[in-house]
Amino acid sequence: MTFELTLPSGTKTVSVEPVNAAGADSGEFRVVIDGVAYEISARPTDLGLSIVHRNDQRSVDVAVTERTGGEYLLQLARATLAVVVDGRRRTRGAAGDAAAKGAQRLQAPMPGRVVRVLVKPGDAVTARQGLVVVEAMKMENELAAARDGQVKEVSVTEGQLVEAGRLLVVID
Repeated sequence: MTFELTLPSGTKTVSVEPVNAAGADSGEFRVVIDGVAYEISARPTDLGLSIVHRNDQRSVDVAVTERTGGEYLLQLARATLAVVVDGRRRTRGAAGDAAAKGAQRLQAPMPGRVVRVLVKPGDAVTARQGLVVVEAMKMENELAAARDGQVKEVSVTEGQLVEAGRLLVVID
């Protein structure tokens, strides 16, 4: 499988091929990112993936939160990235996911503590505007709106502990 990832640093072409029989629980893969190959073992976790580099046994856990429009929030130990999978293939504008009708429900991607609430009900927000800052795994993560809208509900307060999947903000 080959796809494109749009990162803050630019677009990367990624190819993933199973090395041995990959099952639902885990597998070994050859991942090629812009021509550089990596041999990894990966298994799903409650929050995303646990990846082990086969050559030196380094491991990394990645929390993965799916957003709209093919965007994913990837949270690693020392970095948080918003990436878009196959962004050029997706339709933007009225027919795209980010422009979908109905309420956008922002949920906590992992357990943590609400550090700051950046909006209140009635506020107009734009796509990618910060809404809530949640501290998780000793990192502050600013969670943003996927599209323009108006804040309908803020269901958390600063200092509040939240579990993964907890509703934080609703935008119309």
